[in-house]
Amino acid sequence: MSMKTALIATFAAFAACPAVPAAAVPAAAGLPPRAPAQPPRTAVPRAQAQLTGFVCQRALDPPGRAVATVAVMRPLAGTQRMELRFDLRASRAHRSPTSIHGGDLDHWISPANPTLGQRPGDVWTVDKQVVDLQGPARYRFRVTFRWRGARGRVLGEATRLSPSCLQPERRPDLLVQSIRVGRPPAAPAKPAQDLYVALIGNKGATGAGPFEVRFADGSLVELRGVQRLAAHTTTSVRFLGPLCSPSAPPKVTVDPDHRIDGVNSTNNSLIAKCPQPGK
Repeated sequence: MSMKTALIATFAAFAACPAVPAAAVPAAAGLPPRAPAQPPRTAVPRAQAQLTGFVCQRALDPPGRAVATVAVMRPLAGTQRMELRFDLRASRAHRSPTSIHGGDLDHWISPANPTLGQRPGDVWTVDKQVVDLQGPARYRFRVTFRWRGARGRVLGEATRLSPSCLQPERRPDLLVQSIRVGRPPAAPAKPAQDLYVALIGNKGATGAGPFEVRFADGSLVELRGVQRLAAHTTTSVRFLGPLCSPSAPPKVTVDPDHRIDGVNSTNNSLIAKCPQPGK
């Protein structure tokens, strides 16, 4: 018999065998039997999982800023336990959204009464509020509802999104923009002095004041007061001090005693750059 004839005969014998249902095929030796398929989850009607009572509270200072929502959950048929998870996401310009952590955010919670949800008329209402929000950013809740039945089986799961809450940054932002070093226009009473002109700015959305500006050069410390600096404006503050030394230049600090609740304190100080000799 040729090789081609043998292959045709083998294929014909295989095709003549009756098909065996997959469930009737025995498990291979040493392998556990296949787990039975889980029953499909129940479709969740809109009325069984709702978000209401959305609040977006804006304020000048972060502790007064808040975002809140109310989750309302009703049982599905066969519910033994209801669960909720609140996630709060912050979106900022040119950055990927980030999750806010703290308290029970991003954790599953259940009713204090473990039997709530086992009766058709049960309603579980949870108020969720998050405060002390940083800006500028948009905040949005993502709430996941989950129903469990007998033996903890998941009956259904639904996700609801709240409206977004824009929190602008309205605080002032004081900074030392530059320090100009030069000779005084007139001969000073003391010899060998430089004139330091500090340009103080406010990049924030609101005015600030009163506050002080401090000039420090070794043991010499001088203060100048500024009554008020409007948003997006600058003012010049002058100091007379020793000749600028490249090895130990003076430093100017705006609001050294932190009277102003500003956006960013890392730009409140600047070290002078001494001019090169002969210039």
